[in-house]
Amino acid sequence: SSGTTQSTGAEYDSSGIGNYLKICEDMNMRPVSHFMRQTKNPSLSLRYQSLGCKKTVAITQALASNTYVECLDLSDNDIGCDGMVSIANMLTENYFITELSLEDNKIGLRGVANLCDVLSEHSYVKHLNLAGNGLTDPTAVVLGEMLKVNYTLTCLIVRQNQFSCNGAQAIAGALLSNDSLNELDISWNKIRSKGSEALGKMVASNSGLISLNVSFNGLDALGAAAFVKAIKTNSQLVNLDLINTRIPGSECKELGKALAANTTLKIIKLGNNPFKEPDIEILFHGLTTTSLYIIGLEDIPLSKGLYERLQEFEREQRVVIHYGKSGGNQRSRPMTSSALRLDEFITTNLSKLAPLVLAKDKDKTGQLTVTEFKECLQEAGLRLRQNELNRLVDKLNLKDQVPHKEILMGKIPSVLERMRNSAKRKQVTTESS
Repeated sequence: SSGTTQSTGAEYDSSGIGNYLKICEDMNMRPVSHFMRQTKNPSLSLRYQSLGCKKTVAITQALASNTYVECLDLSDNDIGCDGMVSIANMLTENYFITELSLEDNKIGLRGVANLCDVLSEHSYVKHLNLAGNGLTDPTAVVLGEMLKVNYTLTCLIVRQNQFSCNGAQAIAGALLSNDSLNELDISWNKIRSKGSEALGKMVASNSGLISLNVSFNGLDALGAAAFVKAIKTNSQLVNLDLINTRIPGSECKELGKALAANTTLKIIKLGNNPFKEPDIEILFHGLTTTSLYIIGLEDIPLSKGLYERLQEFEREQRVVIHYGKSGGNQRSRPMTSSALRLDEFITTNLSKLAPLVLAKDKDKTGQLTVTEFKECLQEAGLRLRQNELNRLVDKLNLKDQVPHKEILMGKIPSVLERMRNSAKRKQVTTESS
């Protein structure tokens, strides 16, 4: 093991605790008990601990020798540039951390530059969250240069920053030659026409992205047209979030045709765009057939007549349309606590879960085994020990093949009811024979 290979006679400190206590003593600083309790867990969360730079430096020096932690969450700790540099230095020695969340930390250009230098050389981190750090276009350029040479990173979250057109163009340009990144969240930035056009053109040729979130930016006519063309040609994207991107109603006709032509896209979110009722009519008129599971139309006013016609479309095409306020339909059917917990996780992590589920279903049967379904939940970030996950699934009586389409469409209550009835019928048949 790694502990054995690095040991030089004394027992190797694979948790880093011994080293951490010594560092705290040298720095005349009280140890962070919340950190010490988690050093042997695969997932270490230190969100909202007010660490600042000094405590972060001590923790990262200790983590350099840690072989347990795989997911590290340091969000909202006011780490700053110097703290970010210490994290980058730690990653040159730690080969076990694959998920890193640094949301809301004011890490700055210098901090990101140091991190990108490491990620360009040491490719172990697969999931990187840099949301809410006030990052600007020069930082996006640095990230773009890293993406040109890093083929290990599969998820990049940079939402709620200050990227504008130049930043979007830098990231889009890098992804023209990078097919390893599967998920990009660049929502809530300041991207407008030319930047969104660059992202749309990237999607048209990129064959790696499975989930893309550009919501709360400004596509306008130029960017919207580029995305419509991309939807027609892209054969990899599963989840596309275009909520509140100022798509003009004039694009609805071509958008409907593009969605009808695309056979891989399963989730399209179009809510809170300036569509009028005739635009929605035109959109669905072009959508003569669809492979979509979910269409989001939240915060778009609909008359009763159009609402009823869309409900008929749902029944005919076996698709779910989300109406009303953002967040989708309210579920009226009561659920058990286990079902509710699973339902909430799936709803919150749909963009991660959907690509995993669809990739597992290699034979395109529309179903997964219970084991495959549990693997997808874990890979999507359901942080439960194996025995806890087994108990949760056992309570739901998922003993047959799991129909993933309906589960991803938010129909867990009806799926569970049908599967339980099926199990009861099989039990009765067995007993009577």
